[in-house]
Amino acid sequence: MTRSSRYHNNQRGFTLIEVMVATVVAGMLIVLIMTFLVNSVAKNAIETARADMLREAQLTLDNIGREVRLSATADEQNRWEDDNAPNAPADKLSWESDADTLILATAAMDSSQNILFADPLHYVSNKNNNIYFVEHNTLYKRVLADPVAENAAETTCPPNPNDSCPDDRKLVGNVTGFAVRYFDNENEEVAPSAARSIELTINLESVKYGETIQANFTTRTVFRNE
Repeated sequence: MTRSSRYHNNQRGFTLIEVMVATVVAGMLIVLIMTFLVNSVAKNAIETARADMLREAQLTLDNIGREVRLSATADEQNRWEDDNAPNAPADKLSWESDADTLILATAAMDSSQNILFADPLHYVSNKNNNIYFVEHNTLYKRVLADPVAENAAETTCPPNPNDSCPDDRKLVGNVTGFAVRYFDNENEEVAPSAARSIELTINLESVKYGETIQANFTTRTVFRNE
């Protein structure tokens, strides 16, 4: 065999079977790599969503906690009539502080943030009601304003284009649980009006990339105003 013949024999190409095997192996490697990348991205997105949800739960309860500190007490029932109370129109005073609803009695203020006093001599202020409740998996804040003159607060109501009142404030969605507990100075659970501190727990839940993620947060706040 000549030198030229040996050279051409050594330069032969891949067979069809070799090409097919190489293609299959390369395809499997690509699938594995893509699956890893997709799972990694999904996992990171889920963890980010869980962290965001926990942060949202914490911020929500921190905001309510600040209002607890500025409130005198939790009212057993709303002190001002509400056309949209649970049993209205028959009973416009049918809101109740209980295991999943909180009614705060908060000092009424004028537009300059000066407290409006019902009894200035004894520093007893006029009170608005701030009501926290869950409806359709959303935590809302409703305000019932003391009708005293110069009160800057406005009574709110459910969203309705035919109403002139401001909408209830939406605090957070995806709520699966909102729990309220009332404690006295001895750390005993008591009726809402006898409470000196409030414990709040909120549970949030949503679905990301086909996986259910949850966030739970609990906080406890002491009333500071009398």
